Order: sequence, then structure tokens, then C-alpha cells
Amino acid sequence: MTLDGAVDVLDPPRPPVMSEPAPRSEADLVAACRAGRREGFDELVSRHYDRIHRLAYTMAGPGAAADLAQETFLAAVKAFPNFRGDSQLATWLISILRNQYSLWLRGRRKWQLAPLEGEDQRQPAPEPRGIEKGVREILDRLKELPEDLRTTLVLFYLDGLKYSEIAQAMECPVGTVRSRLFEARERLKKMVQKSEA
Repeated sequence: MTLDGAVDVLDPPRPPVMSEPAPRSEADLVAACRAGRREGFDELVSRHYDRIHRLAYTMAGPGAAADLAQETFLAAVKAFPNFRGDSQLATWLISILRNQYSLWLRGRRKWQLAPLEGEDQRQPAPEPRGIEKGVREILDRLKELPEDLRTTLVLFYLDGLKYSEIAQAMECPVGTVRSRLFEARERLKKMVQKSEA
């Protein structure tokens, strides 16, 4: 029961509800990462992990995708002092991923490991997080394309990047992005027609 100016004993006042903080702007996120704040890095990963993992999956397959994504974010943390802000974080991370992929390929060629004892008894790796079965089947078919065509297709169709953003991430002219998309689509058409024949 409430009287004028009295507090209702049966319905005590509730503490204010803490809402989640609004996501930072990209400039604030960059500033937090440059300052070395852990929450800035955590937000960077949560915003961009799915895209980076999906691209790593198309580049190197399911076995190396998580490692490549992790290496990309570690390299980004080390490179943040040199990030000038000329590009968006997403395109900057994609270019770092492509560099990490090149390093991974070099290391893979250099160190071909002998099979391990009992390797045939190992459990298969869990399915990559965030990639649906239908999308995964398409990405598996893309493996036959060269990396630059695969990456261009994924950035355009799955991530919805504009030609200019893809060009920036892949460090090439916009015209090259257009020609790669055209060539990738033509090759995919031929592969589908060949498999259906």
C-alpha cells in the first residue's frame, strides 16, 4: 500500500537495469585497441571473427581455418600501432588474413610432416562454427578455384562487401575485382555443368 510520499513495503524500488553498452564506433574501437585495452580486442574479435573464419575456411579448409583466424587476430594486435586508419578494420583484417595464408602456405610446403602413429584412429575435427551445411558445400566446391577468385567471391556474395572494399582488402584495382568475379562465376558455371553431365 502506498501513501503520499511513503515507500510501498510490498513493492520495494528496483535497482536500475544495467543495459549492455552500445557497440563502439570503429574509431573508438581502433583507439581502444591501440591503447592495448583487452575489451577493445575482445570486441574486435567478436565483430570480425565470423568473416575472417569463413574466409580462412575457403582458403585453407576446415583443418586450418581456426588457426589462420587466430593468427590473423594475433598479427592485428601486433600491427595496431602501425594501423593508419586509411581503410576499414574489416578490409585491414582481410589483408592480414591473406598475408597469414601466404605464410601458412610457405610453411606447409617447407615442413611436410610424416604421418603420425595412430593417425587413422584420431577423431575427426568438429565442424567449423558459424558455417551452415549448404554454405559449406558451396565453399568446398570453390576449393577448385584459385585463392584470389575464391576470396573475391566470398567477400562479394557472402560478406556483401562493395567492389571498392574488396579492392582495398585485396590490394588491387576495382577493375580487377570485377574481372575476378566474372571469371569465378564462369568457372563455377562450367564446374556445375560438368558435374551435372
